[in-house]
Amino acid sequence: MSGAAPLEVPPPGPLAPGTRRWQRMGLGLGPLLFALILLLPEHWLDTQQRRAAAVTAWTAVWWITEALPVGIASLLPAVLFPLLGVLPAGEVAPLYMSDLVLLFLGAFIVALGLERWGVHRRMALSVLSVAGPQPRTQILAFMVAAAGLSFWINNTATTLLMLPIALAVLDRVAKDSGANPTQVRRMGFALLLGVAWSASVGGMGSPVGTAPNQLYLGQMNTLFPEAPTPGFAQWMLAWVPMVLLWVPLAWWLLTRVLFPLPKQIGVGAAGRAAIVSERAAQGHMTAPQKRMGAVFACTALLWITRADVSIGEFELHGWWRLVMRMRGLPPEQWSQHTRDVSDATVAVSMALLCFLIPSGSRQGGRLMDWKHARRMPWEVLLLLGAGFALARGFRVSGLDQALGQALGPLLEGRSTWVLVGVTALAVSFLTEITSNTATTAVLLPVVGEAAAAAGLDPRLVMVPTALAASAAFMLPVATPPNAVVFSSGRVGTAVMARAGLWMNLLTVALLTIVFQLWVRRVWGIGGELSAFGGP
Repeated sequence: MSGAAPLEVPPPGPLAPGTRRWQRMGLGLGPLLFALILLLPEHWLDTQQRRAAAVTAWTAVWWITEALPVGIASLLPAVLFPLLGVLPAGEVAPLYMSDLVLLFLGAFIVALGLERWGVHRRMALSVLSVAGPQPRTQILAFMVAAAGLSFWINNTATTLLMLPIALAVLDRVAKDSGANPTQVRRMGFALLLGVAWSASVGGMGSPVGTAPNQLYLGQMNTLFPEAPTPGFAQWMLAWVPMVLLWVPLAWWLLTRVLFPLPKQIGVGAAGRAAIVSERAAQGHMTAPQKRMGAVFACTALLWITRADVSIGEFELHGWWRLVMRMRGLPPEQWSQHTRDVSDATVAVSMALLCFLIPSGSRQGGRLMDWKHARRMPWEVLLLLGAGFALARGFRVSGLDQALGQALGPLLEGRSTWVLVGVTALAVSFLTEITSNTATTAVLLPVVGEAAAAAGLDPRLVMVPTALAASAAFMLPVATPPNAVVFSSGRVGTAVMARAGLWMNLLTVALLTIVFQLWVRRVWGIGGELSAFGGP
């Protein structure tokens, strides 16, 4: 495909997500759908199942239309489930502050500490500075940096960090290199889209990389409590290979097929000069940067080494066993306490340390204070809690089994390759127009129980559902990174959609292959219903 010419970006239509008319429609549609579901015939769903379905529908409509801020709409289950008798308030409230929500809260505080002292920027520039003068190599360096940072920092923050550096490179190229406008335009498209998409896919690589990953872990624990839960290292062992394969393939597609770039050094030399200039401006590492970097390194190390890692016959023991020994528990009881210490324990401990360790700066203070912690994306934490509450409502009302039995026949007799691929493809395109986290929260209980009803391991569809939610590349509304690069004015919706279609297909195909050939082996996912998958 040849490089695309610049296109005029049309204003959003009257029914585009986020517009006032769309929000007004959602404001009324949510309660209306709630009432209609409550009036469904008894032979379709029983009373409790209708109530759980009605609350889910109302919440989903307000999420999708943004009739209210997403975080506020996420509080609906906390109000409606107790009023309707689906769940008592004392059971709903703790779900909004579960250990997985605390994991994200602690991770966000550590990430905000990195941002406060500019550690993340220094890390990114260190990666970018090794790139040569070739524009293709520089784009690859940007993609590697964005994907790597997204393992630990949410994809929105990663994109916001990388965008000004990328724009500085593009401005220097346009001003100094003498390249023709078509080459500069192509480089801009490839660079900005590469940054945004790498930030999204990089989040697949760790449990804290993106919210759908946490939703999978939480809802799997709610729906199938006997299911094995992958630890931090086990997750990274399964999905980092996906990121490592995706980055070079996506880079090749961007720079060789979608937006072909020349080999001549002139275009890239100016870009490299901009990167070198940015890094030189950083100077030597400051005391706060060194201390915050040490906290981050300890956090990552403790996450990775906490749980046991098993691959076939090989098993590497985690430090949780040392905790059991220090508590004086006999080894034969350790298996009953594997979840006593979780990744949330590490995250919250490190967050507390950020508030305790002196920054070492001339202004004094600690590595983190409440002024900066208030920038926490609270709406994400509330949305996670709502997702866990909806999953519990599905479970206790029996709605998950009712939907699973209705949809199960659609999955029976299907090849697992087809099942995984179609699931990932459907979720990828569905999340182009809906919030990926909200969509994952609603879909996971449905697809999981449908698989169980069909006699399949529910992870066959739940894992692709969660991971494919991060594979939406076509529209600005699909993911925050898409919206961030769109806001730069350098990438139009038509260009993003045209290139994003191919990236969606590439990512879904790669996800299917990696899941089938590698993840299933690492996580022990069989084709048939596991012992934990029964009703």
